[in-house]
Amino acid sequence: MEGPGGTVPRVWTKEVAEGEAKASMEEVLARASESSSEVLVMDGDMVFGADHVVSAHYHAAKATAEGRNASYSLAIETLLYASGERQLSSAIRKMAVGDGTRRVVLAVLEGPFEPGEGWSALAPSEGVPDRERLARFGVSDREMSTVGEDRLQELVLERVAAVDVIKK
Repeated sequence: MEGPGGTVPRVWTKEVAEGEAKASMEEVLARASESSSEVLVMDGDMVFGADHVVSAHYHAAKATAEGRNASYSLAIETLLYASGERQLSSAIRKMAVGDGTRRVVLAVLEGPFEPGEGWSALAPSEGVPDRERLARFGVSDREMSTVGEDRLQELVLERVAAVDVIKK
């Protein structure tokens, strides 16, 4: 799914030891800046496959192109959509890398940045998401009961798309 600028983010993931995620994030951000790339780093526990990030980027780029963006940064706008939240503060709380983060997701939104050793491409879909993770993401039991197991990930993509409606 290309954004209005014709770009599709490249999405990577990396397992880290508890307490090492922030240092990993800072190293990636510094290297990305050196290559004039725009990247987004998120807690992998709240990312449900590369399609989740690609959809968020698409909606963020479209909102920016149409002047409906809540942020001047494509990375922050993508974070807002990825979170399925209306408020940036809620989005950051939900998606930010923290001390307990064990899996980091990196989205290269623009530029030539390559993450290097230890990173692997994130699969488009993770299969059947864990219901507990979906609940932490904000999907209710009632919502989960409306779809079959094979369609649970679609509830996350619906949340991404719904940001256009709830942020008005």
